[in-house]
Amino acid sequence: MEHKSSKTLQIQARHGFHILPQHLQNDTSYLENFITFAKNSATQYAMVEVLTCQSLPVNSINTLTEHGITVDVFLKTSLQTDFDLLAYQDLINNLANLHVKRLILFDRPNRQDFWDPQTWVKPDLLEIFLEKFSLLAEKCLEKNIQPVFPPLQPAGDFWDTVFLRLALQTLQEKGKTALLESLTLSAYAWTNNHPLQWGAGGPERWPASTPYYTPQDGENQQGFRIFDWYQANVKAVLNHSLPILLLQAGRSAEYGTSPEIQQLSIVQDILEVLYPNLYAGGDDQLLKEPIPPEVATCNFLVELDWQSLQGIFAKIQDAQAAQKETILSPEQKKTLPDPFVHYLLLPDESWQSDPRKAAALQPFLNKFHPHTGVSVNEALDASEVTLLVTNNDDMQEKLNILAQNESILVRRMRVEPSMLVEDGYDHQQQ
Repeated sequence: MEHKSSKTLQIQARHGFHILPQHLQNDTSYLENFITFAKNSATQYAMVEVLTCQSLPVNSINTLTEHGITVDVFLKTSLQTDFDLLAYQDLINNLANLHVKRLILFDRPNRQDFWDPQTWVKPDLLEIFLEKFSLLAEKCLEKNIQPVFPPLQPAGDFWDTVFLRLALQTLQEKGKTALLESLTLSAYAWTNNHPLQWGAGGPERWPASTPYYTPQDGENQQGFRIFDWYQANVKAVLNHSLPILLLQAGRSAEYGTSPEIQQLSIVQDILEVLYPNLYAGGDDQLLKEPIPPEVATCNFLVELDWQSLQGIFAKIQDAQAAQKETILSPEQKKTLPDPFVHYLLLPDESWQSDPRKAAALQPFLNKFHPHTGVSVNEALDASEVTLLVTNNDDMQEKLNILAQNESILVRRMRVEPSMLVEDGYDHQQQ
């Protein structure tokens, strides 16, 4: 099979937006407005924040996925109260049914107020946390959800880079190889009123900056480039980097709102290093270090109306549209689908034209609403691909092609006489 990948010709979306609980509770039109904005700004990711195991916005997540938006969930719980394992397990089961891609477990465990006072003073605090985290993270892996290590408070009561490094070392010593291989990190990307390049290069560039101490002429991890410092500690322990999600980008700090013009400026500066190919040639472009590929998604949280934001993000949407114009034939352009998240890759066109085969697929289509087709090129643009298996040789060739895009989650599904069964995920008709 000849194949020419269009992946390298297209700008892959790397940005998303936080959706807060109060957004969904206080504004009935919020979700509709967000989806409209997403379609006009090349936004393919939403970070849905959830405050308790019982407050999962199921309908909102369903609506987002139906409109082609990949949903990650940020579970912002703490260990101030008793750990309810069953409640967490129920939540993870529900997320699996909702096709959620990633789950951030907990929020800033290096803060004192994350813990009850009695536990905070225990010498094995980190081990207590990792016991809970590992239990839930491994449950996520069972359900084909990517577990995400929680964001830490920059600096924090328990210095964040020390907490992260010791956590990775402990997981390694406990033989949690499968978990470490599947782990994603997260970090709050607040600027803390520093320039965007503050701390760039990490501890290798700023060796005099150490935990709990930053010299007067030094820089540290308390800025947007926090990921440089985290990755340096990851590589020191694991000898390789890990994917990382940036959270609340566009904000100066956790609390308080900057003037609109300042927020717009921060967002614009971030986009210039997130999509450097779109902004090459500026006077100060050489001074701005691009965001490395280990940053899987940069999630924004700003107090700006969608119309103002759309003007900034329109350049990404326009570039993607222009590139598709150059690589698609006139026949392909006529049938070009809207951006999609989930692609069901069929062996051949008979699965669309043969009524018997089409009927066999219908329960799966009704439940998961994937885009359906036979084109590996199209599938490369999705974030998740289900491959219908009927021929092992053909399947392996397609798997090799899909592996070119490491960000795609690929599942295999085999067909039996009266049901569809997907390897590693329950798609059996109830």
